[in-house]
Amino acid sequence: MNSIRRQLTRRLLRTTLALLAFGLAALLVAAGYAVLHQFDLALRTKALAISTVTVVTPTGVQVQFTDRFLHDFDDDKPRDFFQVWRRDGTTVARSESLGKADLRQEFGNFEKPKYMLCKLPNGRPGRMIGYVFRPRAPRGETAEDLILAVATDREDLDETLGLLLALAAGSAVLLAGATLWVVPRVLARGLAPLATLGEQAARIDAGSLATRFPVDELPPELQPIAGRLNALLARLEESFARERRFSADLAHELRTPLAELRSLVENALKWPEARDPAMDRETLAISTQMEALVTQMLALARGEQGKLSSRPESIELAAFVFAVGQPFVTRAAQRDVRVEFTQMPVTQALADPVLLRSILANLFDNAVDYTPTRHTITVELSAAAGRVKVVMSNPADTLTPEDAMRLFDRFWRKEEARSGGQHTGLGLALARSFAEAMSWSLTAALDESGRVAFTLTGPTTV
Repeated sequence: MNSIRRQLTRRLLRTTLALLAFGLAALLVAAGYAVLHQFDLALRTKALAISTVTVVTPTGVQVQFTDRFLHDFDDDKPRDFFQVWRRDGTTVARSESLGKADLRQEFGNFEKPKYMLCKLPNGRPGRMIGYVFRPRAPRGETAEDLILAVATDREDLDETLGLLLALAAGSAVLLAGATLWVVPRVLARGLAPLATLGEQAARIDAGSLATRFPVDELPPELQPIAGRLNALLARLEESFARERRFSADLAHELRTPLAELRSLVENALKWPEARDPAMDRETLAISTQMEALVTQMLALARGEQGKLSSRPESIELAAFVFAVGQPFVTRAAQRDVRVEFTQMPVTQALADPVLLRSILANLFDNAVDYTPTRHTITVELSAAAGRVKVVMSNPADTLTPEDAMRLFDRFWRKEEARSGGQHTGLGLALARSFAEAMSWSLTAALDESGRVAFTLTGPTTV
């Protein structure tokens, strides 16, 4: 595929050369017309001089004119010729330069004479004017119409037109050469900012994502591109930073169970006779925790790639939420936390029961574990305009509005809870991924009273 520069160069060259050719052709035609007009004007002046001195006398029509009265009449080399006829074709007067030859009787009227190319009696190319005129007559007499033809050698005209054509051809060659030399250089100079932008983009790698293009220094045409590239770099920088945080968090999550496993194995190898069944149970628990972590990570990866399958069906949402929440109600009571279901109308929702159960279990699990004792978790269900909404809220005194924005980040947890080991930090991220797979949405917000509310929204069955 040709580059943009090459395509622009070719198109500009074709367009410029076509315009130059059209302009030179128009100029040549205009100049040629002006030269021909001046030549015809001089020819008509000679004809008027002859028709003016043509008079009617008692003895007949007389042309008081000889060859020598006209400039360029030369006995040795005749250049101008004239002839006067009556309507019946009888010759009234003729120039000596004609000899025995005759001019053609082609004519117009006095106001609009006829001009034509012709072959002169001496064999040279010429140009002729012909028209009908009425000569002067004595007072009281009527003169008959006569026909006048005046021809002249067009050597000077042809030389002038040839010179104009040569000048036009030479100018065309020079202008074409100048265009071929100038256009690529002007285009290269005009595209230099684009080349510079490309070179700057080529130098950006994973270690220099903080680089930004100088938008204000670029031409206005490139500023939107540079602005969008800067926005793309910002998103890439944020994505890379998030992946680095994810790698660090993953290493942190795996380091503790791996260290515990190593310690258990070393003890078993060092004191095999003192092997305790509790050690095997602990090893199994650690392995199960790591397996759950890996399983959740794989589920998240499938969700981000759009590979999570969803089989939506009609679900009576109030009964479903209540059924999923019952085991957590018992667990919450053990921590002196109350779960309150408010406004639970009978509503049919379109959802995948497996994914929806996992989402609700994650929300209940987080709410029960992080709600302070002697406080209440509220679950509210509502439906309107073909959408259903489940809102689960609980006190969260340790969270800030900035924390609420990061609740769905992978491995993100408040430092106070990191040492607990009960949560991997992937539950909420996984819950949002499941919701998106069902075409639902899951959001979180922190209100002024310090309660965090998770809102799960999806379609109803209509």
